[in-house]
Amino acid sequence: MTDLPNSAPAVIIGGGIIGVSTLYHLARAGVEGAVLLERKTLASGTTWHAAGIVGQLRESGAQTDLSKHTARLFNELEIETGQATGYKQNGTLHLALSDLRWEQLLRNHDHAARMEIPSHLLSPAAIRELFPQVETDDVLGGFHVPSNGQVNPLDVTQAMAKGAKAKGSRVFENTPALRILTKGGRVCGVETPKGVIATEKVLLAGGMWTSRFAAAHGVTVPLHATEHFYIVTEPVQGLSRALPALVVAEERIYAKEDAGKLLIGGFEAQGKAWGQKGIPEDFEFDELPFDMDHVATEFEKIFARFPMLEDVGIHTFFNGPESFTPDGRPYLGPAPEMPGLFVAAGMNSNGILNSGGVGLTMAHWMTEGMPIRAAGTMLTVRAHPFQRNAAYNAERAAESVGFHYGLQWPGRQIESARGIRRVPVHDRLVAAGAVMAERIGWEVPMYFDPSGAGWPDRPSLGWQDWSPMVRDECLAARDAAVLIDQSMYGKILVQGPDALKALDRVSGARLDVAVGTSVYTQFLNTKGGIEADVTVTRLADRQFMVITGHPSQHRDQAHIRDYADPDWRFEIFDATPAYGLLTIHGPKSRAILQALSGDDLSNDAFPFGAAREIDLAHARVWAVRRSFLGELGYELLMPTEFTAHVYEALMREGGAHGLRHAGMFALNACRLEKAFRHFGHDIAEEDTPYETGLGFAVALDKGDFVGREALAAQKAGEGAATRVRTVTLRLPGATAEEGPYLIHNEPLWKDGVMVGHVTSGGWGWRLDAMVGLGSLERAEGVSKAWIDEGRFEVQVAGRMMPIEVQLQPFLDPKGTIMRG
Repeated sequence: MTDLPNSAPAVIIGGGIIGVSTLYHLARAGVEGAVLLERKTLASGTTWHAAGIVGQLRESGAQTDLSKHTARLFNELEIETGQATGYKQNGTLHLALSDLRWEQLLRNHDHAARMEIPSHLLSPAAIRELFPQVETDDVLGGFHVPSNGQVNPLDVTQAMAKGAKAKGSRVFENTPALRILTKGGRVCGVETPKGVIATEKVLLAGGMWTSRFAAAHGVTVPLHATEHFYIVTEPVQGLSRALPALVVAEERIYAKEDAGKLLIGGFEAQGKAWGQKGIPEDFEFDELPFDMDHVATEFEKIFARFPMLEDVGIHTFFNGPESFTPDGRPYLGPAPEMPGLFVAAGMNSNGILNSGGVGLTMAHWMTEGMPIRAAGTMLTVRAHPFQRNAAYNAERAAESVGFHYGLQWPGRQIESARGIRRVPVHDRLVAAGAVMAERIGWEVPMYFDPSGAGWPDRPSLGWQDWSPMVRDECLAARDAAVLIDQSMYGKILVQGPDALKALDRVSGARLDVAVGTSVYTQFLNTKGGIEADVTVTRLADRQFMVITGHPSQHRDQAHIRDYADPDWRFEIFDATPAYGLLTIHGPKSRAILQALSGDDLSNDAFPFGAAREIDLAHARVWAVRRSFLGELGYELLMPTEFTAHVYEALMREGGAHGLRHAGMFALNACRLEKAFRHFGHDIAEEDTPYETGLGFAVALDKGDFVGREALAAQKAGEGAATRVRTVTLRLPGATAEEGPYLIHNEPLWKDGVMVGHVTSGGWGWRLDAMVGLGSLERAEGVSKAWIDEGRFEVQVAGRMMPIEVQLQPFLDPKGTIMRG
C-alpha cells in the first residue's frame, strides 16, 4: 500500500538514521501509523557515507546512558529484524602524544569506570599488539574501550526501518515535505506533492537540509553543511577484522578496519563549508570533489602515523557533506516558535553513534512531553534568532569541524564569526585589557591583562598563564571591589495583569512579594527537575524582571509560555539588548555607590535581596543587593544608553577605593568557594531543589506550581536524607601551580565504594585551596551524619586522594559577608 494517509499520530521529515531511529522507537513505544517522509531514498544524504564508529562515553551520565543504549540496540537489531547491520564490537583506541592528552585519557578512564564501561590504559607496546599498523614511537599511551564498535550505516538504517514497519509505521520515499501547516500557530499537518497529512506532531530530522527548511517556517536551527574527507586503502595483508577504531585527537585523524581495508579520515582545524547557495535538488548519494590541497596537513600526518601506506595503494579518495552547528552540539527537542514541531538535527558527524539514544529521546519527548534523559546543552530552544544567518552558519561550521578533535582546554577559543554581539562598553573593556571569549555571539570578558598579550597558546588543564590575573581579581573582590560587566545576561520582562500567575506557575519560590524585592528561584518541570536558575525582581505590581544566564535567554521565555494558561493576560518582552547590567562586588562596593548616589544604601535601608531604583551619577538605575561572588554586592540594571555613563562614573569614583575590573574566570572561581550552583554543571533538568541543597527556594505552601506534586512526595517520602545530594569539596594538599585540579566528572569514593562525582571544580583564590561541588548518591539516603563520617576520596587521573566533604560552603558558610 503506497497511498499517503490522510492523518498520522506523528510525521517525521527526513530519512537519515536519526529520523528512522525515531520512527523505530515511536513504534516500539506503541505509536501505530507514524509516517516518515524522505525526499529521495533512505540514508541518501549524509548517513550512507558515515564512518559508522560507535562510542559510548560522553560528558554527562545522561548522555552516556543514551550512547550505551545505541550500542545495545545495534547488537539486538539483527536478531529482531533479520536484517544484517554489520555491527561488531571491536572497540575504540585513543592515543596520547602529549602529557595533557594523556591526563585527559586518564580522566576518561576514571569516568568510564563511573559509568560502568570497561576500559583499559595501554602502553605503546600494548598498542602495537592491538593495532600493529600504527606508528607508536611518539605515543605516551592509549585508552581502549572494548565494548565500543562500528556498524554499516546503510544496513542499520534499513534494519530500523524494517523494525518500524513491522510495528505499523509507514515510510514514504521520493516524497518530500513541501511545508509544515499550522493553525493558530500550532502544527496541524504536512503538505507533500502527494497530498496533505493531518498531524499535530512533526519531527524535523532533515540533516543538512534542516536549517533552510526551518528558516522558511520562521524556526531557528543553526547548522551548515561542510565537506568531510577520508580515504580507503587497497586490501591490507594480515589486517585483523577485529581491529579497534583508532583516534589520534592531537593529529585530528581517525582510522577503522573496513572489509579488509583501512578507512582513514580526519577533522581538520578549519574545514570547508559547502552548499552556501543551497543543496542541489537532485542530491542523492552524491560525492564532492576531493580537495587534496585543503587536507594536505592532515594527510601528511596520516602517512607518518601509518607507515604501511607507503606500500599499500589508495582505493578511494572520498569527500561528502556533513552538517555542523555553531557550538558543535546537536539540536534536539521542541521548536519554541512552532508548538508541535520537534527538531533532531546537527549531529556534527556523530549521527550514527547518537542515533539510538536520540531516537529513544525524541520518541519519548513526542509521546510523554519530556525527554527520557536530560538533553541539557543540546536543546533546540538554546538557539538565538541571529543564528539563522546563513553567512554566520557557513563561517562557524567550517571551524566547528575542528571542535571534533584537537586538544580541548580552557584556552581553546573560537576564532570565526567574532564580534557579532557586544556589551555597551565593549571598547572600554578592551582598552582596559579585557581578554574576550565568544559565547553565543557575545564577546565576553574572561579576565583582564593590561599587557595586551591576549589568549595564551600553552595548553593546560591546571595552572594557566592567566592565573595570576584571575588571582588578583579574586583578591580584589575580597579586599576592595571589582566591577564585572554582565550585560550579556538574559533580561526577560514579564508584565501584565497575570504576570505573577505566569511566573509563579513555573517557579518553586513564592513570587508574590513586595515591589522592590528580588527572589532567587528555579523554574521547574513536572518531575520537580530544574529547568532554569534565575532571579526575579518585582519592579511594579504587574511587572517583573527575570535575570538569567545568556545561554538561557530564549529557553526560559519558552518555559514560561509552555505552562501558562492561554487565557492569562501577560506579555513577555526580551529586554536583553535594552538594558546594561554592571555588577560591583567587595567590601568597598557600598562606599563607591554611596559616593555617587543620594539614596540611603545602608544595610538597614537596603538589605540583602532588596531592589531599589536609585540615582547613580546622573542616571536612574535599578540596584539589586546580590552577589554571585559571595561578597557584599550589587547588580546594577540600567537602559543601554546610560551604561557607558554609569561605567565611567563607577571607575572614576572607584579608583580611590581600589576598584578593578574582573572577568568570568574570577566570577567562577569565587562562586565555587561559595558553593553557588552553576546551571548546566551542578544542577540540571534531572536534579530537584531538595537534592541540590536548594530546598530553601521552594514554597510548597504557596499553591499549585509545576513540579509541586513531585517535590512534595520527595520531601514527605525521604525526609532529611534524599538519595542524591549536592555537597561542597575541598582537596587538601593541592596547589594552584601543581594541582591536582578538580574539573568535572572525577569519581568520589567512600570506604572503597564509588558514591558520586565532581560536578565542577577549580582553584579558590580567597581560600587558597582546590574546591568544588559534587553529587553523592546512596540508596539508603545521603544524610548529614553519613557525610560527617568522612573517609571520602576523589579519583583524579588515576590517583586516589582524601577529600573534605560537607554540606555548607567552605567560605563564609552563613553568608554574613554578602548580607553585611
